[in-house]
Amino acid sequence: MDKLSKDIEKLITIVIPSREFDSNLKFCLKKIRFFYKNIKILIVLDAFKKKILVKDKNINLIISKTTIGAKRNIASKKVKTKFICFIDSDAYPNTAWLDRVKENLFAKNFAILGGPNLSPSSKNFEKILISRVRKLPFVTINPKVKTKTNLKEINFLPSSNLVVNTNIYKKLGGMYEYLYSGEEIKLNYNIQKKNYIILFDAKMHIMHKERKLQSFMKQRFVYGSTALRLFIKFPCKASFKLLLSSVPSLWLIFFPIIFVNNFFLITYLFISVSVFILVFYYTYKIYLKNNFLKSFKIILISIFAPGIGMLASFFLKDNIIQKLYTQK
Repeated sequence: MDKLSKDIEKLITIVIPSREFDSNLKFCLKKIRFFYKNIKILIVLDAFKKKILVKDKNINLIISKTTIGAKRNIASKKVKTKFICFIDSDAYPNTAWLDRVKENLFAKNFAILGGPNLSPSSKNFEKILISRVRKLPFVTINPKVKTKTNLKEINFLPSSNLVVNTNIYKKLGGMYEYLYSGEEIKLNYNIQKKNYIILFDAKMHIMHKERKLQSFMKQRFVYGSTALRLFIKFPCKASFKLLLSSVPSLWLIFFPIIFVNNFFLITYLFISVSVFILVFYYTYKIYLKNNFLKSFKIILISIFAPGIGMLASFFLKDNIIQKLYTQK
């Protein structure tokens, strides 16, 4: 380990929320330890099992069966270093990504620093297609975080790969605790409201494992179920884009208006045809290996699942929807 990495270990505490101590989390820890032997790590789990044995003195377990935002906030209260690094349990570094923090320390008025969360290579066809669809603007709030685009400032960073000033994080109240997804929207919203800067470093990338089709569909559904409440609570570009992702499904339920008069019929048909032209356009955009139907299905899920999730949120309790949100 070089001197820079040793210095970083004194500046940063890593926080990893997870439901359980699963294979994803173990792999994440293994990769972190390859680059940083002694950096402090706080893991927040739903429950403690006797078979979990962590011999590493710089890894501490916290038990709290709550939302992912609350998990991060609970861990942050125990952080004494200048910065907190948040990383998801199904993500992992393949470089000494935190060394980039020292490169950006002197940037004026910055509160958050982060980089791309890239999809690792895979032999699974569904995961390959999903990694391609995540680069589309209606799927990822800021699709630039899925590429190594060379930027300096950015308007939104997901919590899968970000480093935040500990004092500012605590001062602004951290992440949103009362919903099961979209927790980082509150942090990004408050950061910009206070005129702090969100920095993006293309070299500070991590790998973020992709889901298979069924889990991806559940994820899109869950995202949509929180969209309206997040927009009302934190009106900003990020929450608006999340809300906008629900519009296509909501439009479909207005089908009965075509019987009012010809104007509504023509308008409805025109917009519906436009939406499906976009469906076919984006299907060809992610299309691979002569599998049009699979690509088409993924685009349909990407476009329509959030709106179905929003409608479901009016009828289903949060704890039921939360159970759908899997890390796998």
